[in-house]
Amino acid sequence: SSPVVANGHLYAVRRRSGVYVLKAGDTFKQVQQNAPLDDSEFNATPAVADGQLFLRSKKFLYCIAVPK
Repeated sequence: SSPVVANGHLYAVRRRSGVYVLKAGDTFKQVQQNAPLDDSEFNATPAVADGQLFLRSKKFLYCIAVPK
């Protein structure tokens, strides 16, 4: 998958290693490494819409958002 930029962060999804969150900018700064959400592969590029991050695995589609 390709990384995406949203809200000042770069989100990179690895097939089996979860989601890496990096600070967007001139210097490297890893903010977070999130564990995989299920035991299948994540091959799709994440999508961003209305403050929500959508992740698709071979099993499920996930929507991650902060409650308003």
